[in-house]
Formats: sequence, structure tokens, C-alpha cells
Amino acid sequence: MRNKYLLILLLLLPLFACSQKYKLVDQNPKNKPKWMTEGSYPETYFIQANKVATIEDGQNAVMTTLLNQIASSVAVQVTGETKNIIDWTTVDLGGMTKDEYVQKVTSNTSLKIQKMPALQGFSLSKAEVYWEKYTDKKTKETYYDYYILYPFSTFELQQLIDSYNAQEKAINDKIDDYRNQLDGIDDVSKLLLNIDDMKLLMKEIGENDFKYARLSNVVKQYEQFINDIDIHVVENKKDVLIIQLVNDDVVMKTTSLPKLRGECARDFNTKHIGNSVEITFNTFDCYEQDDNYVEVRFNIGKKRLVKKIRINL
Repeated sequence: MRNKYLLILLLLLPLFACSQKYKLVDQNPKNKPKWMTEGSYPETYFIQANKVATIEDGQNAVMTTLLNQIASSVAVQVTGETKNIIDWTTVDLGGMTKDEYVQKVTSNTSLKIQKMPALQGFSLSKAEVYWEKYTDKKTKETYYDYYILYPFSTFELQQLIDSYNAQEKAINDKIDDYRNQLDGIDDVSKLLLNIDDMKLLMKEIGENDFKYARLSNVVKQYEQFINDIDIHVVENKKDVLIIQLVNDDVVMKTTSLPKLRGECARDFNTKHIGNSVEITFNTFDCYEQDDNYVEVRFNIGKKRLVKKIRINL
């Protein structure tokens, strides 16, 4: 039995020696605060960073952890409030279950919350701080253990939730505005500008945000509107064509001029006349028995709009 205890003691000696390798050489404050040894404190975050090289490293580590935890708390709340209004018929789950998708939305929301201006007001000046410095007895190598107790009330949590919801409402309002604008747009440049802006917004909110599907649907409506644009001939007489870009009965403004090609027509000139484009050319080399036409081509975003127009001699 005695040998057994001796064996256990020998096995524990390396662990005991390891634990005594570093010596506590400094601490601030000098007396360990009560919040380090007592139970949990309500409406606070207890954060620690162990074995960091410097106090500054400790400060950075605890603040990163703090902001992540606060953002996560807000994300859980707002995701719980909004998941019930997700239109599951428009969501691409990508093989995920609904629960997995909601979790992914929560993570994405947490990342967005971390970038909120309202979260930048958190600093160590509001925290109770305690740190300890340890030194290796042989090598004199040092490290720090850094701790904070940060007050965070339910009122502050609600403020962040309200701030996030206001931010999200602004995005939803913007999506609604893009959709409503489409009913009154008569300018090709505005169509393309709105599509570019919406695609930037899609990148900003990310695919895991359920608003992504809404915005993507509006972009598709814009693209379909462009696909429905046609070239309408207003006037066709000798050496002159006047054309318009038209969607149904809406004449579209455009700052672009078409590219032109003709079998026999030469010396093309184009200019805008109001919402129309006037094309003039020379038909000296054209003969009545030939298939005489001018090919008119517009590039509208990704759409290539081409029309062959028979010309009068």
C-alpha cells in the first residue's frame, strides 16, 4: 500500500512541478476583487483572456470576445423575432434544414451587428478590470491573465435590438422603394443604375439573410423589364430613320446611341431628338431590287437588342 501511494506521488510530481513553473509577480489591483471569487453578477459579462503576451493583447482579446458575445445576444433576439416572417417558399435552403438555415441566419446577423455603429461605443472604460502577471522561474518568460466584468443591462440590449431593427427596416424600405420605382421608370440609365445598386446591396446583406431573396426577386423584375424593351420605328423615309426604345406603351429615355450596320447604306450619323434617336445615312449604293436594311443594335446591360429595319429608297 505504501508503495502504491509512493507511485501516485511520483506520477503527480511532474504536474505539481509544472504548476509551480510560473510565479505570480504582479497583479492589479493588488487585492483580487470580489467579482473574481464570488458568484455571477446579473446584467454583466465576465470575460477572461489567459496567457497573453502583453496587457494590450489581453485588452484586445477581451474586447473582441465581449463584442462577439453582445452581438450574439442581439442576433439571437432579433432572429427569434424575424424567423416567423421568413417566406420559406422563396428561400433557397441549399440542402439545409430550416433549423440549420435559421442558425446560419443568426450567425450572419451576428456578423452584421458587430459592424453596427452602435456597438462601437463599448470600451474598457466601462469595465472593472483585473490582471495578473506570471514569470517563468527559470527562463524569466512572462505572460498575463486578463479579466473584466462588463456591465450590460437589458435596457442596453433592447437599445441595440431597436437600433438593428431600425437598420433592417431601412433596408426593407429601400427594397420596397426599388420595386415601387419600377412602375414609373422611363429611363434606361435609371434601370441599370438601380440594378447595380441592388446587386451591391445584395453583397452587403449576404445570401444568408432572408431579405436577399426579396431583393433578388426585384432585380429579376428589372431584368425582365429590360428584356421587354423593343425598338420602335417612328419614321422611315429616304436616308432617315427615327426610332425609340419602348416597353409596352412607355417610351424609354436613353443617353446611348446605337451601333449600326447596313448592307449598302453608308455614312451613318446619329443624334438624340427628345426621347427619340435620329439616324441619317447615304443610300447612293443601294438598289431597289436588293434587300436593303439597316441593323440597329443597343446594348442595355447584359441584353443585346437588335432590329433589322428595311429602308425606303
